[in-house]
Amino acid sequence: MNDFLFSLLTWYEQENRTLPWRKKDVTFYEVLVSETMLQQTRIETVKLYYDRFLKKYPTIESLAKAKEEDVYHIWQGLGYYNRAKNLLKTAKILVNCKDFPKTKEDLLLLPGIGDYTSSAIRAIFFHQKEVAFDGNLYRLGARLFLTDDKEEIKRKFLLSLKESDPAIFNQVLMDIGQLICIPKGNPLCEQCPLKCFCLAYQEKKTQEYPQKKKKKEKALEIRKVFLLIQKDKILLHKRKSTGLLSSFDEFPNILASENFESLKINAHSLRKISFTHHFFSHKVWEMHYFLGELEEYPKGEDYFLQGITSFDEVTLPSAFSYGVAYLKSLEKNRSI
Repeated sequence: MNDFLFSLLTWYEQENRTLPWRKKDVTFYEVLVSETMLQQTRIETVKLYYDRFLKKYPTIESLAKAKEEDVYHIWQGLGYYNRAKNLLKTAKILVNCKDFPKTKEDLLLLPGIGDYTSSAIRAIFFHQKEVAFDGNLYRLGARLFLTDDKEEIKRKFLLSLKESDPAIFNQVLMDIGQLICIPKGNPLCEQCPLKCFCLAYQEKKTQEYPQKKKKKEKALEIRKVFLLIQKDKILLHKRKSTGLLSSFDEFPNILASENFESLKINAHSLRKISFTHHFFSHKVWEMHYFLGELEEYPKGEDYFLQGITSFDEVTLPSAFSYGVAYLKSLEKNRSI
């Protein structure tokens, strides 16, 4: 065992985090769920959802039988909802397979599984010689090896892997990248087990690597959102099964350039109450909220009425959280 690997594993024995998906008898399904949830989401956030999800769907068979709206409901608040949709699709595929796929080629055929997730599954569950390369490992490698070349970083990490358990090797690198070699502010170099191997630390260039790239500006989309009340109920609409927030429920909404009449809804006393923003990975919604009294709505076009006090029964994504909070506040004031 070389010094680099010895330093990593010694640190991990003392400092590794206790996480619900890190255990000796972890199943393929548990790795699949955790790695899907961890895509673009912080560990502390995932911890709040992981146990709850597995309590409702403890096996891949139970998930495969689930309804899409039920999976969306338990995923609600975790964001990036296509992950939930793809996880359900994958469960329906795998439940009919004799064995779980273990090659990169086969894993990449599954919905929602890309290079990182396939590498993580192969390393953590199958113990294959793989490095699950994400932004944390890129940042750690860029400083360690003083390079922005991703392929070079991957190659050097793979060379360091040698005879160690790939599951442990990947998890220790993840921990160091997330806890010590942090992206903002000063990395905690004095606490790092790899500081004596780190070229950026030795040359005092930790602030320079990885070299910053100009972020692409997110597209701004201005929308009008309508809270249309009929007695103690609110009008909702189910989105299409494809595209952004597919199959989720929503308040009726249109682009700012469109007319309310395009919704084919009859309402009166419309008034603007506020506006807010919701940030997606690739765009920003500027959401202007309007309150009104509902008269009629088109039947058979995925519109339906929902009790204001029973939003927990529907799958409204966090993009509409302001509207939910406003209506709950309105209903509470009515009851006082």
